[in-house]
Amino acid sequence: MMARWIRLSLSGDPAGAVEFDSACAGLAAAQSKSAPPILLWGEGSSSYPFALIVPRRLAPGKRLRWPSWGLAPAVAAYRQFGVPAYLNDGDLWLHGRKIAGGLVEAVGECVVVASSFLKQFPAKCVATPSSELEQAFRLRIEAQHGWQFEHSWPSGAEMPVCAVVH
Repeated sequence: MMARWIRLSLSGDPAGAVEFDSACAGLAAAQSKSAPPILLWGEGSSSYPFALIVPRRLAPGKRLRWPSWGLAPAVAAYRQFGVPAYLNDGDLWLHGRKIAGGLVEAVGECVVVASSFLKQFPAKCVATPSSELEQAFRLRIEAQHGWQFEHSWPSGAEMPVCAVVH
């Protein structure tokens, strides 16, 4: 199954998180039941936020399963870099500390599972290049869900709600 990978340009200040949340909500609301899955990827000042936007027909039937279904590839990507992250109550954790919250909700016809990656792994104190982490995450999602991503841009119907996407 084909899926869309959309990169988002964010401002470097706290408004970037609001931009990402707004674009995510807008994209999710604009999708139909038959839309392909979307991974929205951003780069903020201290993190790489992401949101998996998937029509409900492709998500597990029980809402209780959505967090692990959507965030397991993030855990796998961290582990690929030697960082033993894990899921706890729908959030990403490392060494007994929450490193990123998880958001799981239904928006229109879609399930949205969102979180973020740290720009610097605390265990190694090494900056993480966006391209390497992005590629590792992409491969983990493709392996888990059987999707093939292509880089995409919002359609005309999605543009008014996603003016910051490029």
